[in-house]
This record gives sequence, structure tokens and C-alpha cells, in this order.
Amino acid sequence: MDKIQIRTIFLFQFKLGRKAAETARDINDAFGPRSTNERVAQRWFKKFRNGDESLEDEDGRGRPTAVDNEHLKALIEADPRKTTREVAVELEVDHSTVVRHLKQIGKSKKLDKWVLHELNDNQKNRRFEVSSTLLLRNKNDPFLERIVTYDEKWILYDNRRRSAQWLDAGEAPQHFPKPKLHQKKVMVTVWWSAAGLIHHSFLNPGETITAEKYCRQIDEMHQKLQQAERIGLRDSASSAIFIGPLAHRLSLFQASRQLPAGKMLQKPR
Repeated sequence: MDKIQIRTIFLFQFKLGRKAAETARDINDAFGPRSTNERVAQRWFKKFRNGDESLEDEDGRGRPTAVDNEHLKALIEADPRKTTREVAVELEVDHSTVVRHLKQIGKSKKLDKWVLHELNDNQKNRRFEVSSTLLLRNKNDPFLERIVTYDEKWILYDNRRRSAQWLDAGEAPQHFPKPKLHQKKVMVTVWWSAAGLIHHSFLNPGETITAEKYCRQIDEMHQKLQQAERIGLRDSASSAIFIGPLAHRLSLFQASRQLPAGKMLQKPR
């Protein structure tokens, strides 16, 4: 729709006693997102209330080719995820004008950074304390190189698209929780140490890990550790300390079958 058609709807809704916000929402629902916005509707409703029902731009107003950089900066920093086309509609300028002025104020577009969840200050301090303690312990009793870490990861077939933000050069993007996983996914399990990757395995699509699969993977991982030990790439595999998100399921391994002593999950002393 062109701007005269949209302004005609503004006037029609104004005559019916509708509110500007409702009118803008209805127009976007009917003709597509970003057809207009609440701020533009409010400006025209104010003009109509003042007795001016002309649908033409005021003399000298037209479609400006420049914007106030401070105003643009305030708009972007209030909502960094706002698109340039949304800003162009709000400021009633051309899309290319918005892009040009964003470059002038040093804004560039960066993708969101996904995190599992945000940590509060207490959680951050606790992690710092634990990390510092472990580093001090490693000086007296080196153990970090003996640690074998395990983790698992769902790999999505159809990854969600991350949105981008307009930020200053060098400014880090905001964190946003990852979207919920859908059914099109496959799980990969990984074992690694300070020396690098030891073993990984892809499960069948949609299949999750079980105690029996863990036991089988421990066998495979130990075999690779022993092979690395024979060719001198790693220290003795029997002294490895295993840690991972499911270390607390040791009882599940033991219930499934009795593991050899050398393959038991060891807790750091």
C-alpha cells in the first residue's frame, strides 16, 4: 500500500473513534508487518484532532533524505533488534537513508549469541571460586591433563535462524536463550582431554543415550586411550579421571553391568 492509502485508513478509523495503536495493529494484520507503526498513526491522529484532515505531507516535509543521528541512535539502542525497514517506516525516510546513517554513527549488524541460560551474580562468583580452587590444586597435584571429559549434544537438522542487532564497533551482542529443540535432531557424544579429541559417536536420528550405550562407549573410549598410550601420545589410561554431565549416573552403569575396575568413573581427590 502507498502512504496515501494508509493515511486514508487513518482518517477513516479516526472518524470512527478508534485509537491510533489499534489502527496501526489492524493495518499490519491486514496488509503485512511493517506496513505502518503506532508512532506514525499517533502523529496523523494528532493532526486530525487539530482539525487538519489533509492527507498530503506538509509543505517542505516530503520524504526526508536525512535523519538526526542522535535520534536514530536512541531508537536503535532502545531496541537493537529493530530492522532498518522498521526504522525507515517510523522515521518516514527511505530504507537506504537509514542504512547510510547507521554507518555514520558506527553501528554494524551482529548475530545474537545464544546461551543455555543467563547466570546471576552469585552463580558467576561461585564458578569463579571453584575454578580458582582447581587451578591452585593443579599446581600442587597436577591432574588437569589426566581428565577425560564427556558431553553430549543434540544437532538440529533445521537450525533456527538467529536475529541480528545493530551495535557499535567492538560491542558484544546480547545473549538470548536458545529456542526449544524440535524433533528433527540427532545426538552426538564426545570424549576429550587436554590433549584433544579421544572418541565421538553419532546416535540414530531421534535416539537418546542409555546405560548400555554408555557402557559400550566407555569400552571404545578406553581402547582408543590405550592405543594412544602405546604410541606415546598420552599418559597411562588407567589413571584417567572421567567427568561429564552424567557422572552422577554411575549407579546406572553398575546396575547395567559390572564394569572392570580400570573403567570406573573416578572422582577427583
